[in-house]
Amino acid sequence: MGRAKTLGHRTRVAQRVPIRGLGDLMSGLTRENAPREVLAGVTLLAIAIPEQLATSQLAGVAAFSAMVAFIAATFAFTLFGANPIVSVGADSTIAPLFAVALLRLAAPNSSHYLTLVATAAVLTGVLVGVVGLFRLGWLADFLSMPIVTGFMAGIGVIIIVHQLPHLLGVAGGGESVASRLSALSHQLGHVNAWSFAIGAATLVLMVLGEKFNPRLPTALVAVLGFSLFSSLASLSRHGVQQLGSVVAGGPTWRLQVLSAHDWSAVVTTSFTLAVVVISQSAATSRVSADEIGVAENLNRDFVGVGVANVVAGLCGTFPVDASPARTSVVSLAGGRTKLVGLVAGLGALALSPLASRAESIPLAVLSGVLLFVAGRLIKIGQFRTIYSVSRGEFAVALVSLLGVIVLGVELGLVVAVALAILMRTWRSARPRMIELGRRDDTTSWEPVAVHGVERRNHVLAVLFDEALYFANAGVFRREMHDLLAQHPNTSHVVLDAVAIPDIDYTGLVTLAQIVEDLNKDDIDVRVARANDAVRERLAHSSSPAVRSLALFDSVDAAVSAARHRR
Repeated sequence: MGRAKTLGHRTRVAQRVPIRGLGDLMSGLTRENAPREVLAGVTLLAIAIPEQLATSQLAGVAAFSAMVAFIAATFAFTLFGANPIVSVGADSTIAPLFAVALLRLAAPNSSHYLTLVATAAVLTGVLVGVVGLFRLGWLADFLSMPIVTGFMAGIGVIIIVHQLPHLLGVAGGGESVASRLSALSHQLGHVNAWSFAIGAATLVLMVLGEKFNPRLPTALVAVLGFSLFSSLASLSRHGVQQLGSVVAGGPTWRLQVLSAHDWSAVVTTSFTLAVVVISQSAATSRVSADEIGVAENLNRDFVGVGVANVVAGLCGTFPVDASPARTSVVSLAGGRTKLVGLVAGLGALALSPLASRAESIPLAVLSGVLLFVAGRLIKIGQFRTIYSVSRGEFAVALVSLLGVIVLGVELGLVVAVALAILMRTWRSARPRMIELGRRDDTTSWEPVAVHGVERRNHVLAVLFDEALYFANAGVFRREMHDLLAQHPNTSHVVLDAVAIPDIDYTGLVTLAQIVEDLNKDDIDVRVARANDAVRERLAHSSSPAVRSLALFDSVDAAVSAARHRR
């Protein structure tokens, strides 16, 4: 009710004092809420600048390239996406994914590497956009929460390991997590105290800022403050690494003809990125739409994110994604319309000439920002909740986490998804056959193990809690015969089909064999609470015994008919 009243009020205000002429872009914008929307856009920009600069370090590209990605993606999603407050741009979740894979083929920030990441952005955008155009948004539901939890935590660990050298002010090295940690262990005697102090202070400031007021641009304050301090104290002379020369530049055409080996890596990376982008964008869009009370349009948002990636690639930058953190900040700041994205994008464009001033930013402060982001990806509480609910799903989350860290992002995700599918298949292949009884003085049929529920003489009522298909048809037959052996005086079998969503050909043949065998033993079979799909399958069975099965709307009606016949 609260949301309905809010939406109704918003609609009435918009109709009373509309700002016309810009169509969908200005939908919901009024003269009354325009100042709030502008302020939310400025808040987004203040959060985005340090985050984009930090993400460029993860992506292995020049710092300003991340700002170009943010500007291009923001305008593209604002035009083509549906959700008015989702922020799309360079994201620390996916940056390690393409960097780890493509840095094996080219050096960071080299011409060849920039070509590879730009191509990956275009291909990722096409894949995500196709999912939206063909209304395949339901694919986002195939990654279970345990898989996503473990996967994101693995990405968080990778980010932390990548940033430790900058935090400690030492040289890095290695490609895998293990090799990087090994290289780092040999540098511990050369830790720069100033770098560590700056990075740790930035991390503490961001934690405190989120706790007291997430809308405050704590990251920007930390970056500006420590950059000024570093310049005044000449910390570069004390070994504090700085961002270095930052050259502002416009869009650059990077796409070129690639070798078969390069294409293989780009295609594999793009498919992995598309899976992650779809999953994260879906979660971001759904949560933010619910928070601000607007209708969810997931498929159009996928089109928006897809176009944002294509535009980013054509501009010579790298893949982008919807950011849960930045979107959450926009929501907290009161943003409700697409003016927020326009203000942030135009603001970033206007500040571009000042990019050269960023050269004195200590890398340690950017590592502090990324360590904060990584910490939010590792959700210990969610691991605990998963463990308390299901040990099996906790194992999936753990495999996803360890797979990403040990095997790499692509293979780790494949292993986790394969394990989840195997577990689900195993469960569906081992369903339960539950014997039912009637509760005294009622028409309710419940499991006989429940207190106050008793089975009825000569009647075997059972519930099968899974689709009847080739993987469990043998289990169905065996358990049915086991129950009949326990109750040799059975004259009537009632199958409660309420939990059977479908029956495949193997299941139908197995059911026909059971029904025909039971009829030979003078045991009749009835089916209760079957859905339309199951009824259709039974009606088209090649077995006359199955086609003639009596169907009932309740177990009690089926049992009453059987006992009356007897």
